Amino acid sequence: MLSMLEEVVLLAVDEKTGEMASTREFGMAYALVGGVFFDLALARKIDTDTEEILILDANPTGNPIWDRVLAHMRARPEIKTVRDWIEALFRRNDDLEGEALALLAQRGILRHEKSRRLWIFDVERFRVIQNQTQTHVRERLRQAILTDAIPETRDIMLVSIAEPCGLLRSMLTDEQLQARRERIAFLCNLETISRKVSAAISELDSTLRQTPPRLS
Repeated sequence: MLSMLEEVVLLAVDEKTGEMASTREFGMAYALVGGVFFDLALARKIDTDTEEILILDANPTGNPIWDRVLAHMRARPEIKTVRDWIEALFRRNDDLEGEALALLAQRGILRHEKSRRLWIFDVERFRVIQNQTQTHVRERLRQAILTDAIPETRDIMLVSIAEPCGLLRSMLTDEQLQARRERIAFLCNLETISRKVSAAISELDSTLRQTPPRLS
């Protein structure tokens, strides 16, 4: 099974061009951190109450990305809220996207291609070579939004990430998005951690699009 981080990145890959399709640069970067949070929550490593993130189990998982984030969280007990954690991990400037793309390539889902443009700039693309995997993730999201059934927890989480970083437009028409706006909002607010992560991504993305940060 793909991790939530891998699913978010796979959703963002344009199946025609091999380029990243998100229209919100900062929102996408925050969404990657949110994906790791959801992975840790599903693995019962963290949880959240109405205000703070709680570490339930800090033992290593064997997943280097999860363990790195857990170790950083243990080392910064002064950071409490979902919003502050997403911002703090974003500012670490880890290449979560690159790590997820490499994992997807190792799984044979994507193929890494590099070419030169005007003999100067390297252009990297990740071609989708297992269309059924990306199609399956997109169809899960479509079903979660276009039907009235309560989806599985990971699909609720995925909607709450895909919405604030603009990924839903790659799988739903403008008419569908408009007609199901209340449903999308309902799903984003259904789980406490999903609600906190979605709100944090939207707020931080809006702030940084107005004042781009200096990463250290």
